[in-house]
Amino acid sequence: MRFFTALWFLLLVIGAPGAWANTLSYQVEKLDEGVYAAIAQPGGRASSNAFFVEAGDVVIVAGAHFTAEALRDLMSVVATTTPNPIRYFILCHHHHGYSYIDLDFPPGKDVLMSWQTYQALESEPRQIRFPVMFFNQGLTLKMGGRTIILTNMERGHSEGDTVVYLPDSGILFTSDLFYNKGAGFLGDGKMEDWVLALEFLERLRADKIVPGYGPVGNRGDLTEFKNYLRAFLSEVLRLIEEGHSLEEAKKHFSLPRYEHYAGFRQFLEGNLEHAYNDLKKTLNGSTQ
Repeated sequence: MRFFTALWFLLLVIGAPGAWANTLSYQVEKLDEGVYAAIAQPGGRASSNAFFVEAGDVVIVAGAHFTAEALRDLMSVVATTTPNPIRYFILCHHHHGYSYIDLDFPPGKDVLMSWQTYQALESEPRQIRFPVMFFNQGLTLKMGGRTIILTNMERGHSEGDTVVYLPDSGILFTSDLFYNKGAGFLGDGKMEDWVLALEFLERLRADKIVPGYGPVGNRGDLTEFKNYLRAFLSEVLRLIEEGHSLEEAKKHFSLPRYEHYAGFRQFLEGNLEHAYNDLKKTLNGSTQ
């Protein structure tokens, strides 16, 4: 449960811009004509941002960490924003062992996801009761005059992270690969692959980027988070290469430049432990 406890705290310490329509769980920001970010509200029932776009006379919704309550709130805010019905949901990732999320989509709506996300979802004890369409490397939707590109980033924050890109609008939804204005929680991510994924996303040159947490950002914000993550991992690698055990690394870790980041101290122990174990495993594998 520590993973989602940390996520709820992140929502409390990261602010989101005002002047948007309020709902129980989300604040909606219009990014372009027919394109919206749904920002999870502190204290609400959603623990992750979402994203939705009108494609002709239907709507496509993307996100993750959908409890039944948060999903109902999101569907409600979509209905109050546009008269068009939801046609597809995009599930951007799923964490193994959390069967109370991501399994309550309406039975009549198709849910798109990477094959890794489908495998994670299928491994849960609860049965999948909605239509699933999964893909390998990516999927492009051409609907209602829009081009919507889904890309499987393979490994980063999780196995099979999917990002959603609207090239005509220059708008990108990253889900949890990018935390804006905060340290974020590293979850079960693959550290080196995560940095490479962020470098790829930088090259898309998106004008507006909807993160998994925090306010809508831009390329500069994405680069800032990448630089933080790289600095964090470099410090962990230094401690590993000096021969420190995990407990010693916790005592000697120092990254003063980023200590002011929201959630930095609160997530430090868990983030350090995960990064240490992941990087050490990678280093041991490279020497065999």
